[in-house]
Amino acid sequence: MANNQNIPFLFIHGAGGSSTKWRNVPPFLNEDSATFLDLPGHGQNRSICASTIEEFASVLSKDIQDDVIVVGHSMGGLIGLELAAINENVKGLILVCSHYEMPVHPSLLEKLSEGIFPLNFFHASYAKNVDEELLREEMEELELLSLRTAYSDFECCNKYKNGKEVLNQLNIPILAIYGSEDRLISKDAREKLLHEKHNAYTTTIEGSGHYAALEKAQLFTQQIVNFREKLQYNYQNTK
Repeated sequence: MANNQNIPFLFIHGAGGSSTKWRNVPPFLNEDSATFLDLPGHGQNRSICASTIEEFASVLSKDIQDDVIVVGHSMGGLIGLELAAINENVKGLILVCSHYEMPVHPSLLEKLSEGIFPLNFFHASYAKNVDEELLREEMEELELLSLRTAYSDFECCNKYKNGKEVLNQLNIPILAIYGSEDRLISKDAREKLLHEKHNAYTTTIEGSGHYAALEKAQLFTQQIVNFREKLQYNYQNTK
C-alpha cells in the first residue's frame, strides 16, 4: 500500500445512474482525492455500455494504476466486488446499499423492456420522509434516463451470480452501509454478508432509503472517511 495519507476514493454509481448520484458528497469530503466516474454508456461517458458486471469491472480495472478505496452504490457494489478481485490496487471496498447478489423482480424488467420506468419503483427507492427538493431533482434526472440503459443495467444485476464466491476470496477491509428504510435490497442482507465475511464492518444510516449518499450525505461521508482512517491506521500498525 502506498504511504499516501489519504488513499483516494473511487465512486461507482448504480444501475441507470451516473456520477451525479454522488453530487451531495463533495461538500462534506473536504478533499480532492476522489474520483466520481460515469460508467461506460452512462452520463458523460459515451463508451459502449457493458453487458455484464464482470465486463464493467474489467473496463474500469485498466485505468486503476494506484491504490484506491472503491465505493460502490447498488450495482456499483457488485462491480466493486469484481474489481477488487482482479485489481490488487483496490485496498478497501465500501458497499453502499448493496449486497453480493441483487436479483431484480421480473415485472420491473418487463416494464423497462416496454420503455416504462414504474413510478412505484422510483418512490420506493427513497425514504418516506425524503426531502421534497431532492425528490424533484431526482424526478428531473429520471426524465433524462435512457430506459434501454436502465434495462441493460438491471439485467446485469439479475444475471450476476458470482458475488458470494468473489466476496469470500477477498482479503481486504470491507464496509457495508445500509439505509434503515431501504426497500430495494433484502432485509437480511447484513446478516447474510456477515455470515460470509465475519470481519466486515457494517453500519446503518437512519432515515435513509436506497440512496444514502444523496439522502444523508453528511452522515454517509463521515462513515466512509472513518473507514478509510481505520484502514490506514491498521495498515500502519501492521507494518
